[in-house]
Amino acid sequence: MAVARAGVGQGKRSVLGVLVDVTDYTDATERIISAAQERRPYAVTALAVHGVMTGVQDPAHNARLNSFDLVTPDGQPVRWALNLVHHAGLGERVYGPTLTLKVLERAAAEGLPVYLYGSTEPTLERLVPALTKMFPALQFAGVEASKFRS
Repeated sequence: MAVARAGVGQGKRSVLGVLVDVTDYTDATERIISAAQERRPYAVTALAVHGVMTGVQDPAHNARLNSFDLVTPDGQPVRWALNLVHHAGLGERVYGPTLTLKVLERAAAEGLPVYLYGSTEPTLERLVPALTKMFPALQFAGVEASKFRS
């Protein structure tokens, strides 16, 4: 029997025109893992205030943000806005690095390979062994530094 959590499952809500999901770590992790199990593309971002304001000021970026499958309330002010304006009842933010660790833990437990994209080669060279130490069963489908940096 699933335990209802206050606020979770209300869908996306507008924070100054940027659509942010009313979600928590459990819900977000489950949605990401379900997409992986189904081999379905699933775009996720953890959005703090800077991201919201960038979306407010740039219509093209707003459209990109609003096209994501899951936008988590990463920053406390984003969570506060969801709670104040939309009565979301969220008890905590969904911080990107913590969400990543929760997703990696589940992926390792379920034998789902992960692909790491972003950052720099030196960072990835340190990150992969650290993640392997944390999650010995974690499988990597690939690792690639960002192509968007000089």
